[in-house]
Amino acid sequence: MWKLVPAAGPAREPYRLLTGVEYIVGRKNCGILIEDDQSISRNHATLTANFSVTNLSQTDEIPVLTVKDNSKYGTFVNEEKMQNGLSQILKSGDRVTFGVFESKFRVEYEPLVACSSCLDVSGKTALSHAILQLGGLTVNNWTERCTHLVMVSVKVTIKTICALICGRPIVKPEYFTEFLKAVQSKKQPPEIESFYPPVDEPAIESKNIDLSGRQERKQIFKGKTFVFLNAKQHKKLSAAVIFGGGDARLITEENKEDDSFFSAPGTCVVDAGLTDSQTLIPDSQKKWIHSIMDILQRLL
Repeated sequence: MWKLVPAAGPAREPYRLLTGVEYIVGRKNCGILIEDDQSISRNHATLTANFSVTNLSQTDEIPVLTVKDNSKYGTFVNEEKMQNGLSQILKSGDRVTFGVFESKFRVEYEPLVACSSCLDVSGKTALSHAILQLGGLTVNNWTERCTHLVMVSVKVTIKTICALICGRPIVKPEYFTEFLKAVQSKKQPPEIESFYPPVDEPAIESKNIDLSGRQERKQIFKGKTFVFLNAKQHKKLSAAVIFGGGDARLITEENKEDDSFFSAPGTCVVDAGLTDSQTLIPDSQKKWIHSIMDILQRLL
């Protein structure tokens, strides 16, 4: 989401800019009101944020923010005066001065990439609509670029594990609709703590679960090597291990390791799920996995 942050005078809340909205900067009856500055025109400048592409599948795509000067005394970007009547693309960190006195601002882009889990079609549609207006993107698969995980209720999924390990908050979909309403009405954003979803796992004591973005979780697997004996498990779970600062290794019959490898400090062998009826493992691979289990038993 793009923000126009005051850079002079007393501390003030930033102006949050929705996509597809033309914000007029001026001294009377406008979206971004600047008072007590005689160099500000009634319609001094306009700010607009819009996505430049229609296929928003890339998580690094951000809306383009442009400023257009319409004033008598000028608009300055990084101390350089704009040409009147022309638009200019802004970058995060650019300094913008309206007029010739102290109406100084900085533009910042705050990344917003929401990944959803266990939402129905209508829920995903509503979420995507709100996120796009806020200048962010929705994605189906978790990556390190994701800033939030969105769930109606918390279930133990690989996305949940990754979000917690990456130090990202888990929130209800309503958080973003309320955030959008707050920006539209120029109010304070909602408290994220009020939008943590309930935990829907009978085996977990929900009152002890912390769904906030705790950064120390990023090192939870530091110094650990997780050994997978099953390629499917490795593909599904290795990202979570890496997000947590650990190392993920896939060991197969073709790339065997010495017995000493499994006894190295910090090595954790992941249960291959031989007793799981839903896990289809060829008999030859089962025999090899059993031999690894025998090695582990001897090392105990």
